[in-house]
Amino acid sequence: MNIDRLKTVVLQINAVLLLALVLPALAFSSGPIQSHKSILDAARNHAKNNATGYSVPPTVTANRLDSRLRLPECSQPLETFSPPAGRKLGRSTVGVRCSGSKPWSLYVPVMVSLVMDVIVAAHNLGRGTVLSSSHLMLEKKDVARLRGSFFTQPAEAIGMVLKRNLQQGQVLHSQHTVIQKTVKKGSKVIILAHSSNIEVRMPGKALSNGATGERIKVRNIHSKKEIEATVVSPGVVRVAL
Repeated sequence: MNIDRLKTVVLQINAVLLLALVLPALAFSSGPIQSHKSILDAARNHAKNNATGYSVPPTVTANRLDSRLRLPECSQPLETFSPPAGRKLGRSTVGVRCSGSKPWSLYVPVMVSLVMDVIVAAHNLGRGTVLSSSHLMLEKKDVARLRGSFFTQPAEAIGMVLKRNLQQGQVLHSQHTVIQKTVKKGSKVIILAHSSNIEVRMPGKALSNGATGERIKVRNIHSKKEIEATVVSPGVVRVAL
């Protein structure tokens, strides 16, 4: 069982234990009763407001409360809080409490879902595949159920190399890929030195591996000088004059 799942189970157990303590004392509470709807609404709003910063709004569902739970109506607005081990997405709990004349507190289990487009394999792909647009497609997934980082735009993954086989429809995670090295250590390269109105080409040797966009060290074969250059394409690096 992973750590996130264990934390969720512990929170759920704590919520059940708290209800077990509250129910006997309050099941027959006299006077106005706090509506279950107000408690669930408060928990849902808290969870929704806590899961911000995403391109699409989350969907929050809260478990129904035990019908025997009869809490005194709070004389003040309900307060909500996140437990220390609470999660923004997935299964979690929200604390709801009353700080009025008859205080009480309980935890409400919630499920926060976030459905958005993520990159999946368009068909079965083998290890070593250099990814192109034809290998990828967008599919809606509840990212609260995904583990690890994933891609949301094809451009983020195009040009990368698969480290393992993928089945059609399988979500592409960053741990499935490595950046393709367009320049290999020890290989010959063309060094492009450019300014606003002039460009010079010189032969060079790569002193390290590099992917497109990365800066690597190269040696100018004529001058023997080592310089830093940016990889722009296979076998080609660029420096500024």
